[in-house]
Amino acid sequence: MRQGLSPEDACKQAVERIIKKKPETAKNIQVGFLAMNKQGEYGAYSLQQGFSFAVCDEKDQNQLIKGKSVY
Repeated sequence: MRQGLSPEDACKQAVERIIKKKPETAKNIQVGFLAMNKQGEYGAYSLQQGFSFAVCDEKDQNQLIKGKSVY
């Protein structure tokens, strides 16, 4: 990830850039990011609550994960 960040931290940084550039509209839109690194670690972050994503691991277990959000 950029500058050695974890996938979740990289997504959070991307969301924070949106807030910094457009603070007046950031509360009215939904943007979510997903990231995965070469080691298979994943993370997500969004502006609003309600952003979720699905993961299937090597044991074929499916998970629905609620992503973290700013607002």
